[in-house]
Amino acid sequence: MQTEKSKIERMLAHPAFDHVVHRLASGFLEVQQAAPRLASQFSTQQRWLLSHAALSRYFRGLAVGRPGLSRREFVDDALAHRLASRNTAQAFFAESLKYGIVLPTKAVTSSATLLAAPAPAVLWALNEWYLAHLGALDALDDGDRAARLREEGNEILPRMQPAVSDGLLASEVIRTPVPDYAVFASVDEGGTLMDRLIAGLDIAKARDEERAVTNVTSVSALARALNLSRTHAGRTLAEAIELGSLGWSGAAGRSPLWLSRSFRTSYAHMQAAKLAIIGDAFDLAAGFAKGDTRLMAPEAEEAVVERSGSAC
Repeated sequence: MQTEKSKIERMLAHPAFDHVVHRLASGFLEVQQAAPRLASQFSTQQRWLLSHAALSRYFRGLAVGRPGLSRREFVDDALAHRLASRNTAQAFFAESLKYGIVLPTKAVTSSATLLAAPAPAVLWALNEWYLAHLGALDALDDGDRAARLREEGNEILPRMQPAVSDGLLASEVIRTPVPDYAVFASVDEGGTLMDRLIAGLDIAKARDEERAVTNVTSVSALARALNLSRTHAGRTLAEAIELGSLGWSGAAGRSPLWLSRSFRTSYAHMQAAKLAIIGDAFDLAAGFAKGDTRLMAPEAEEAVVERSGSAC
């Protein structure tokens, strides 16, 4: 059985992986633009992992006839996985209720026993997120995962999400990103900023460049397109520039931003880690959907072009 590290290295070595990552970044932006309020709820690494833990608890509950999760269960999971303090977890749950990210499933007098379930928009976004990742895996090995999710999603998704959550929460790569990724992942909308920068690359030219130029030439335009404050976007970019992750190719704010090979590789590395986890979870869930309790398809032996690592 391959280790997480070997699976990641295998993907990074695939000759098409930089193109796959570029398409993923563009797909993430499409979801963000379709549902900006929803996307902002998952805009940091912490909030993203809290959301996966909550969805895992929800689907596991459904499997045994429990139609939602309580605030106490959510907070307990957050503490057990060292995702947040009690106060932060409680505030996140309250915010999710306030903005309709989760909805009460029954009327009760005590907020402590209220059960909440993800809103339809959340389940739609989750499905789209998985379709993007499964489509990326299919592009690497000519698979049919995305088509199967479309056809059998009601059976596959409830089994898949808990396995993905377990994998993300157990992954050192996911939980402790390297500095040039973490500088974005730790701030509101940082993931969206990263996606926009990667999507702005010319992949045909970027592969062999130490500093690959994007089509982003203005902090104001970047912030406006993503519905962010210029101050927030500018501060986040400034921190990344200080790390050497990116920079201006000419006059600051009046020339294209470039992305370092290190930053592009870090982004690709994180996508590979997610894809490995999602691929394993899909195999398990799809096996159950067909009445097979084994992991289904053994990993295919793709012909790969060995190189030092994909850098979008």
